[in-house]
Amino acid sequence: MDLALRPMSTSQVLDRTFHLYRNNFVLFAGIALIAPALSLIAALLQLWLLGPAPAPPEAVVDPAVASRIFTEYLMRAGLQMLISLMVYAIGAALATGATTYAVSMVHLGKPATIAESYRKIKPMFWRILRLIITVLLITLGPMLLVEGLAITWAILQIRAIAEGGAPPLSTTLALLVLLLLGLLAGVIWAIYALCRYALAVPACVLENLPVGQSLTRGRFLIRKSLLRVFGVYLLTFLMVLVLTTVLQLPAWISGSIFTKPAAHLGGFALIWLLLAEFLGKTLAGPIVTIAIALLYYDQRVRKEAFDLQVMMEAVGQPSPQPSIAVSAPPTLG
Repeated sequence: MDLALRPMSTSQVLDRTFHLYRNNFVLFAGIALIAPALSLIAALLQLWLLGPAPAPPEAVVDPAVASRIFTEYLMRAGLQMLISLMVYAIGAALATGATTYAVSMVHLGKPATIAESYRKIKPMFWRILRLIITVLLITLGPMLLVEGLAITWAILQIRAIAEGGAPPLSTTLALLVLLLLGLLAGVIWAIYALCRYALAVPACVLENLPVGQSLTRGRFLIRKSLLRVFGVYLLTFLMVLVLTTVLQLPAWISGSIFTKPAAHLGGFALIWLLLAEFLGKTLAGPIVTIAIALLYYDQRVRKEAFDLQVMMEAVGQPSPQPSIAVSAPPTLG
């Protein structure tokens, strides 16, 4: 335990992450299974109910027809995105909370099981869900607002062209540049906010804090260490991306070779892509949660001497020899 609770560099955090994941693969993969499973079920249901996305026509001359097709596509995409975000939030609340608890046990040399991890977070599930939704709104809110303005502007542009009253090219280019700058600013803010609130969920789960205090606690612990979180997120994201891409590659190759260039992937290829994404998230998804939980402990060791707190609590425990009738020493600290 004294070796686990020591200040670690970013490379040591990642090394410890792979060590815990490798030695407890069944535990972490089993916990992580539920989130991609929910996303897979939701995607298959949408594919069954709505069918594959229709291939766009090769040429649309009538602006009114183009406006109708564009609006229908946006409505479908918006509905799918809303469902996907809801399913993601529920799955993330379950898997992230349970994985964080499991990391807290195995990192300190204690046993943990899948059932126990989910049982421990059951009383705080709705709190974790509210916290994740709050972080998503903070993180993605500005970018979604800019995207909404861009979509509204595009629809108005198409309708204006359909009515024969297109705005001047200079005005269009100026608005397009502003929207692109706004989108870039939204992406930068999303990355910053994601790193800033990375430790909010571990604080909520391991310290049993409400949503507001979890956000404040996460900001305090990660202060002056945002680059460490960004590095962990970047490396784990690349791992998930590479693994998922390798698993999805056969579907993309078959779709590009055996179908017409303008056609969308068929039903079998889509199902393959969804299954590959499911496997990629199940196998690589726990890595980022484990790394963030370890960063939480590392930041507490650095800022609050958490290792000393654990040692003092261990000293204050009752004697392990039940046959000797002695009183327990007072708790230190």
